[in-house]
Amino acid sequence: MIDRSLWPGLIFVMTKVLFIEAENLTVGFLPAFGGDRTKNLQGYIVSGAISYAIDKINMNSTLLSNYSLNLLWIDNRPPPHGHINYEHVNASVMALTRLWKQGAVVFFGPEDSCNVQATIAAAWNLPMISYKCADYTVSNKKIYKTFARTEPPDTQIVKSVLAVLRHFNWTKFTIVHGEDPPRWLKVSTSLKERAEENNMTVKMTSYKQNSIMPIHMNTFSKIVTETYLNTRIYIFVGDSNDMLSFLHELYYRGLLETGEYMVIFLSYEPYDEDQPLHFLLHSGTKAETINDNQMYLESPRSLLVICSSPVRQNKENENFSNIVNEYLKQPPFNFPAFREKKKKMTLYSYYLYDSVMLYAEALQEVLDEGGRVIDGELIINKTLNKNYQSLLGYSVQMDENGDAGGNYTLLARQHFRSEFCNYSMIPVGIITKEMTLLQHHDIEWSRGKVPLDEPVCGFDAEKCKPEKVWTMEIVGGTLGGLLAVAITVAFIAYRNWRFEQEIAGLLWKVDIKDIGFGSRAMTNSRLSLVSCNSFESRFGGTQVFTQTGRYKGTLIALKRLQFSKKNLDISRQTKMEMKLMRDLRHDNINAFIGACVEPPVVYIISEYCIRGSLPDILENENLKLDSMFVASLVFDLLKGMIYLHQSEFKSHGNLKASNCLVTSRWTLQISDFGLHELRANTQLDIEDYQRYRNLLWKAPELLKGHNIPLRGTQKGDVYAFAIILYEIIGRQGPYGSCSLSPQEIIHRVINPIDGKYFRPCLDALECQDYIKQCIQDCWDERAEMRPEFQQIRGRLSKIRAGMKLNIFDNMMAIMEKYANNLEEIVEERTEQLVEEKKKTEALLHRMLPQSVAAQLMRGQPVAPESFDAVTIYFSDIVGFTSMSAQSTPLQVVSFLNDLYTLFDAIIRSYEVYKVETIGDAYMVVSGLPNRNGDNHAGEIASMALHLLQQIKTFSISHRKNEQLMLRIGLHTGPCVAGVVGQTMPRYCLFGDTVNTASRMESTGEPLKIHCSPDIKAVLDKLGGYILEERGVVKVKGKGDLQTYWLLGKEQGIIEEDIHIMEPPTPLFHLANEDTKFLLPNCNFETRKSIISLRSGSTAKFEDLKCNGMLGIPEFLRHKTGGSSSFDASPNKFRRGSFRRGSVKTEAILEKYRGSGQHIMDSPKSGEQFKVFVSTPKSKNSCADDSVMPLLTPPCRSNRDQSLKNFHVNGKAKRWRSYDEITPNGPGNSVVKSRLNWIPFTPDTRTIDCTEEEPLNHDKKDYLSKSEILHDSESRV
Repeated sequence: MIDRSLWPGLIFVMTKVLFIEAENLTVGFLPAFGGDRTKNLQGYIVSGAISYAIDKINMNSTLLSNYSLNLLWIDNRPPPHGHINYEHVNASVMALTRLWKQGAVVFFGPEDSCNVQATIAAAWNLPMISYKCADYTVSNKKIYKTFARTEPPDTQIVKSVLAVLRHFNWTKFTIVHGEDPPRWLKVSTSLKERAEENNMTVKMTSYKQNSIMPIHMNTFSKIVTETYLNTRIYIFVGDSNDMLSFLHELYYRGLLETGEYMVIFLSYEPYDEDQPLHFLLHSGTKAETINDNQMYLESPRSLLVICSSPVRQNKENENFSNIVNEYLKQPPFNFPAFREKKKKMTLYSYYLYDSVMLYAEALQEVLDEGGRVIDGELIINKTLNKNYQSLLGYSVQMDENGDAGGNYTLLARQHFRSEFCNYSMIPVGIITKEMTLLQHHDIEWSRGKVPLDEPVCGFDAEKCKPEKVWTMEIVGGTLGGLLAVAITVAFIAYRNWRFEQEIAGLLWKVDIKDIGFGSRAMTNSRLSLVSCNSFESRFGGTQVFTQTGRYKGTLIALKRLQFSKKNLDISRQTKMEMKLMRDLRHDNINAFIGACVEPPVVYIISEYCIRGSLPDILENENLKLDSMFVASLVFDLLKGMIYLHQSEFKSHGNLKASNCLVTSRWTLQISDFGLHELRANTQLDIEDYQRYRNLLWKAPELLKGHNIPLRGTQKGDVYAFAIILYEIIGRQGPYGSCSLSPQEIIHRVINPIDGKYFRPCLDALECQDYIKQCIQDCWDERAEMRPEFQQIRGRLSKIRAGMKLNIFDNMMAIMEKYANNLEEIVEERTEQLVEEKKKTEALLHRMLPQSVAAQLMRGQPVAPESFDAVTIYFSDIVGFTSMSAQSTPLQVVSFLNDLYTLFDAIIRSYEVYKVETIGDAYMVVSGLPNRNGDNHAGEIASMALHLLQQIKTFSISHRKNEQLMLRIGLHTGPCVAGVVGQTMPRYCLFGDTVNTASRMESTGEPLKIHCSPDIKAVLDKLGGYILEERGVVKVKGKGDLQTYWLLGKEQGIIEEDIHIMEPPTPLFHLANEDTKFLLPNCNFETRKSIISLRSGSTAKFEDLKCNGMLGIPEFLRHKTGGSSSFDASPNKFRRGSFRRGSVKTEAILEKYRGSGQHIMDSPKSGEQFKVFVSTPKSKNSCADDSVMPLLTPPCRSNRDQSLKNFHVNGKAKRWRSYDEITPNGPGNSVVKSRLNWIPFTPDTRTIDCTEEEPLNHDKKDYLSKSEILHDSESRV
């Protein structure tokens, strides 16, 4: 007989001989040969198991007979202290990669952490089977498809725990777990979840463990205090030393003496019979001390331990330990250091052996099916859900995740004689799917029976309370029940009664006294009035307006139903229908308010839609319906019909265009549905034409049928919708331009000719094909083929693409687009408004004193005010009457304008107020409305001297050789001032002082300043003025007065006071003094044409023609040198700013003689002046400049067509000028006083279109009258 120690060598030799010709398969092995913990030194203990398994496979002729397994291994040293880090993972991956490069087709290992290595193996599609990896993450087969393991994962023990709990009927317990390592928390969480799935009550708490010293009992004191009242069963997940500390804490509190408490400890170490005191003493405690403390032996009576089952000896594994130790000495390991000392086998040796054998069997199945040795996913799939016989001596189930099922043993304290005591924790039960107690090993419970997970009376004795007598409760409950039944019956009866009352008319019935009847033309809708020219009118029908009225302050529509019977009886069904109609609420359903029953008449009351009916909209040719409008109407109709079909009415039955109303918000609402029985009994007096026309929307099957349902049908409503949709798009009535009468149309619809069904013509519709197809499907002859309204809405959804739900939302979206820059525009307009206000105030301040103007602007009345002392200045022109007789009116006006412009510029340097000018008289006052002491006399005196000095050098424009003779009078005295009149109010002065000052002027001499004694006294008081006594003068109303001449000021004073300011631009200016003017035909209407609205709010050149001259306002012209010219070139006109230009008359005549232009004759001079009125059509000129706006560039060949259409089509309000806004025209406004007209001079430049510059379309094409006035005042 051969010694068993020689078996490994014999097997190795026989393998090489028998399979030398077989194909080699390289097996990769990743053991751990180093580490800081004893349990991590598994490489030195288990490695021989893989050699043993490989040799057995190679010797087995039925298992992988065509292959020979070769072993390659690399040390996969575990991380220090068991903590996985990057360096360890990187080294392990490098070792795995090296094995793969050397041809490994399967990997066994690694130990501890394996998720990274399993991911790489899955990427290579090579199988990896681990014998020592408890990482729970690799159980996910969606990621780790080629991974399996023969060591049960940590969570497998949960099944055994639940089996023990079920066996002892424990459903309430508390889990106490350590916080590190994380697997304890994972197991505890898994146990809690699985227990709750089995309707168990679970509590969970944790503790922090000390890795150096065992946890002291006081650490668990808080946990026990918080849990012992509501817990009898504890499950401890953690270190064995910590478990003993927790058990001893319970013992010290006396909880274990009662036998009601049990602790179940989950151990990850297999049972070892060679360590009988393992679960009785802390590690490091001497065994001899166990009998010194009774706690060590008594507390384990309440302890149960669940651990991995030990090896069951059989023929297969009876010599396994020796064989493995012998293989450790053989190649490829060759561990000589351990040849003399045999290593004790751990469970991992058996797991490693099982993993190799499991792989071989799975690979054999794959090969038998024609698979490949490198198809790792298929190989691993063969191991899933498989039972295999483990070398441990029992059967193991591999689950669907590739995890081997555990086989666990239940330990309890039993009599066991050892060297130190008579007790030990020994196996009492085997746990697979359920727990089975071992024979002759009964558990020694503290009280002789299994403890309960909850006391009989409950944790708080709530189950043992004395039974209460429920007599009163029963009586009360009975009475309450009877009362509840009575209330329920009463409520039901009341609700039925109320429902009948509602049906009877308490809700829908309206008293006729509450209705205020109106006329049939009460509508404010322009669209309703347009409908007089509607389809009915064109066919000879009479348009009938809706009867309107008022109900509770709301405008309503009334429909009158006339019956032949005076005793009108409304059926209950009709009343119920009215109630249902009143309850309907939808945006696209016309609200039914009620009915007024006054036999033999019934008024149907509904909300009034101010826009009229749909035909009113469609037949209004002035209303343009774009795609947004059409889409809104169509989808409003669809939404209303969908709601109606889903309501209790189910159908409309009378759908047509006139029953589609439009509200003020342009929302379409459906009306005239329901009450079919009531309408059927109505006495109608209509003509055949109208009767047949009402049938144009009726479906063919309803026209043909004898038993037509009063309510109509849903398919009939779809047919009517198709006719309405055709009507909306075509806008020519329900049958378009068909020339047949309604009676003939109905006949053709009922009786098709040659099988062709008569329908409106779709060829004339301008719409997409899918819309036409939808219309055709909706009016299909076969009712069952017509689509539902829900389907129609889906098919027509394209027409509303990019739009909002209703037209108002679409309008708001458009407004938002235009309002993006509204803030900037408003700011700009506000600045302009402020500027205009300033200019308006400036103009008012020039007309009235500033303080007086301020009171008027505040709306306060200006009370007359008395002044004790003011000084008044009067002046006139000597010989003005004769000068006026010898000059033309325009020359006189021009002369006075130049003179008073000079005066106005001078008086602005003094504290004075110009009262008025009357002809040649000029009146100024100082000392009012702001009092200035005695300075008023000095201000007037200095001003008079200044005026007299300037008048001596003043030149009369049409009499340059004549000296202007100015006569001045001054007087000081009291007066009263106030605003007189409502139209063109004036600030006037009253009192004898005014008359005296006028007398001083009239009795004076030319070019002299005549002063009264009163002003002389004040001037003497002020000092610095030189006066000369004139003598006694007889003054009317005063008698003889001693008067004086004001000669000047003392040396140096006048230079300091007088500040000559540049005069402002006059309101008008003569263009040429040699030009003669004839104005017999140029009346005010002709002049007014410049700013009137004749076409597009603009004035025309031909409006200005007047006997050879064109009259235009001076402020539209600019002076250049000594002459003025009106520059009408296209690039010269701009708002508020015109470029100046001047061309000599002769140059103009030479340039345009013989060019075919129209030449106007001046009746006075007889000369031909070339005036540009019209131009021949050419590429560089305008088509018709004679009708071009005066203030718009005439050459606008590239005028924006969209702007033109904007005005032509009437899509927006036309711009209005000042004349349109002012009811009485310019005659009663300040404009008239400012509009001074001059002729269009012969030296005007002719417009040349070749010099056209780009126009700024952001500005208006013309100026309104208010803008002209603004420009005029800014120049003044």
